[in-house]
Amino acid sequence: MDRKIVELIVEGKSLREIRKLLKVGDRRINRSKALAESYGYLDGSVPLPPYPEALFPDGPDGRTTKSSEVDQFLLSKVDWIRERLAGRWHPITIYEELGCPIGRSSFYRFLHRHSLYSIGIKSRSRVVPEIIHQPGEALLLDWGKLRDVVDPATGKKRTLWAFAGILGYSRYLMVRLVWSNGTTETCLAIESMLKEIGGVPTRVTSDNPKCFAIEASLYEPLLNPVFERMGAHYSFKIECLPPADPEKKGKIERPMPYIRRLYEAHGEKWFGIDESQAYLNKKLNIANERKHGTTRMQPIQQLIDVEVKHLRSLPPLGYIPEEVSEGCVRRDGHVRFDSKYYSCEEKYIGEEVLIIGSLTQVSIYCKGKLLEVHERIPTTDPLRSKSTKPHHLKPWEREMKDHSFYRKKAQALGPDVDLFVLALLQRGDGFIDTRKIWGILSLDKTFKSIQINEACRQALEMGSLSYRLVKSLIKLLPQAKAPQDNETTHKSGSNHKFVRPMSVYEEQLNLQLH
Repeated sequence: MDRKIVELIVEGKSLREIRKLLKVGDRRINRSKALAESYGYLDGSVPLPPYPEALFPDGPDGRTTKSSEVDQFLLSKVDWIRERLAGRWHPITIYEELGCPIGRSSFYRFLHRHSLYSIGIKSRSRVVPEIIHQPGEALLLDWGKLRDVVDPATGKKRTLWAFAGILGYSRYLMVRLVWSNGTTETCLAIESMLKEIGGVPTRVTSDNPKCFAIEASLYEPLLNPVFERMGAHYSFKIECLPPADPEKKGKIERPMPYIRRLYEAHGEKWFGIDESQAYLNKKLNIANERKHGTTRMQPIQQLIDVEVKHLRSLPPLGYIPEEVSEGCVRRDGHVRFDSKYYSCEEKYIGEEVLIIGSLTQVSIYCKGKLLEVHERIPTTDPLRSKSTKPHHLKPWEREMKDHSFYRKKAQALGPDVDLFVLALLQRGDGFIDTRKIWGILSLDKTFKSIQINEACRQALEMGSLSYRLVKSLIKLLPQAKAPQDNETTHKSGSNHKFVRPMSVYEEQLNLQLH
């Protein structure tokens, strides 16, 4: 601006004309005019310097003569900082270890001002060795966002993902368009890739998404049981790479921008995921026929001529997809899966679990450990919503079952006795009144089953669950004969298994006398 003002002044333009042409104020014009006179530009004694040299060189920056306490502190530590950066420390680590109450932005400006930041970048950079795969050794997998789609039916925006797989040796590239990285959807996509290449590689390499690994680790990740079972079905090894280390699968990381470029000519119109998949398949067919930039070979030709021979055959039986769900064990000891409930042990209440459902079974896992396997309840069965194993029930709940010990004993005496005992169990509200139940069940030592059953029926009709009432009703029955004492009972010739005849005792007495 100073050059334009001075040039117009030299041309003889008035102050008003300069102000109108350059849209600047009088103060700015007067300041430039005074400087031009002091430098001798207006009287012609000094020619204007050529562009882009400045007409008026800048004076010393006053800020350079000032130094804050923070800057002085960092200058005293500059050798220490340089040594740590050369040792491959991250700048944020150095900032945290300084122990000085300074702003992080001030620290980073200091690094840039003194050309220290580049030291850290150069020292932290490392040479990544080339990863070489043998034929049929590895299938590398990765996800990448392809585009956003507005569903015409709902009007909502959804993200369309490209699930890509590439063979490590031939660089044969495959892509499946998916809406999410759910376990079932991912396993079906992998199965279609294996069918496309016509075999199974030795291992499948990927990151640590939830569909592959429940818990990522530098040393031993905790694998998703569904993916682990799929690997056992197809007999391939699972390789989940360490977190934050994408260089180890760079062969699939690099093609993701290339896949987006293949799709960019499709346009923004949306005709459904099948149409987009068919469009991308045509592009991939052309891409796999071109020479690869690294190998200088055609991927499709390398696959057919070399790699197919080293792939294992597909299993004779197809993979049956399984549904997977994450949930929490409820306070009642059940987990919810597909609108039905399945029981676990009480000690797992509140724990996060993984539920895997096939067509016939539901398996429950906690931290990689199999807890329970239930038969799957059909969703078409509206009368059954829970699958509870007997050993998961409370003690009083177990005793209420038809096959419980008390119920079996009562059923042997009669159906009304069974109803009477069940009523006692239900009335207990968690407490089993064993004294009263055993009192009813022990009546068979004295009375006949038909008498006990009739008395229980009458007691139920009267709305009473009293043991004494049942015993009194038995005595009132016409065919009942209540014995006076044990001797009468023995002489009556009772054949109960716990009652011995008197001859046994007489024989023992005679033996003692002799």
